[in-house]
Amino acid sequence: MGMRLFATLLGPITLLALAGVWFWRWRRIHHERRLFKMAIDQHWTLFWAGLIGGVLASLVISLGLWLLHVHLPIAVLAWFTALDGAAFLLAGLGFGPWLLAFAGIAAWAAARWLPWSWLAVPAVGHWAAGSLALVALVFAAEALLLWLMAPAIDVPKIKDGRRGARIASYTRRQFYWLPLLVTLPTGHFVFLPLISGAALTTRKQLPTQALRFWTKAYAIGGAVVAGLAGWAYAQPALSLWPLGISAAVGLIVALACRWADQRGISYISQTTDGVRLVAILPDTPASKMGLQAGDIVLKANNIPVGSSDALYEALQAHPTYCRLRVQRLDGAVRLTETAIFTGAPHELGMITFAEDN
Repeated sequence: MGMRLFATLLGPITLLALAGVWFWRWRRIHHERRLFKMAIDQHWTLFWAGLIGGVLASLVISLGLWLLHVHLPIAVLAWFTALDGAAFLLAGLGFGPWLLAFAGIAAWAAARWLPWSWLAVPAVGHWAAGSLALVALVFAAEALLLWLMAPAIDVPKIKDGRRGARIASYTRRQFYWLPLLVTLPTGHFVFLPLISGAALTTRKQLPTQALRFWTKAYAIGGAVVAGLAGWAYAQPALSLWPLGISAAVGLIVALACRWADQRGISYISQTTDGVRLVAILPDTPASKMGLQAGDIVLKANNIPVGSSDALYEALQAHPTYCRLRVQRLDGAVRLTETAIFTGAPHELGMITFAEDN
């Protein structure tokens, strides 16, 4: 019964990952076209990053589990799958693999309190260390993937601020498909697909800054859970304690990441001291100039600009050359330039609040 239940979860999780990536991409493009009359980025960059990065990470995790001689019961693996799938279904509220830290304690509690035979697990001391090792490896992979393979494709949303100026917030959703191979107590290998990644919204900074904290949080969380796995391995009779502490670590990581999302210097709002850039189109002169969402264009071709119309006129004054004086979100001012372009600011690759009208 347990094996059949686990097998039925494999296909849906993989299909859920593929359907989820397609859905969020469709929703992002639909939102951008409705808001700005154009899609900011139509590439499949997020998909390929999630697929290639996830498969490479899975190879490392699976090898690590094999070298550590980790053997996990079907019921424990089912909880990993169920919690991961539930978290992904709620990705619109935010997402991270922190919930996997609850899998071990959930498997123990379900076997103890729910009268269903397919939830039964061996004594916790036989599998707790392996369960914690799996969590630690996934957390470490999360940190590494967010550091190396988290393309900066952010979804801007515009709303009216309290003082009349419009405010932009940014959402990023990057998922990684982890097709793991895990050994059962019988010695057989089973396929355990998981979904990792991040879904977050920021209002006072770009998601890239928040994800830097996420990377540190998951790296530290993975190291702590790895220590708990060593404790459970050395003292199997006390394994329930490391499982409970692991759940607490997962919750702390989730709260820390949520706190990081809310941090920032100031709201990314419309301003009269220049022209705020809401987004940058990829593979355009603006992106090659290193411009970022949230930048304020103070001068264009040495002409002060205070509106999108003024920016357009300044750009047309020298239709074969563009030199910008830009202020970053952190207040730093830099000069950037490019040669030969034609058209309005958005054709240069800059999206301003005016495109929202």
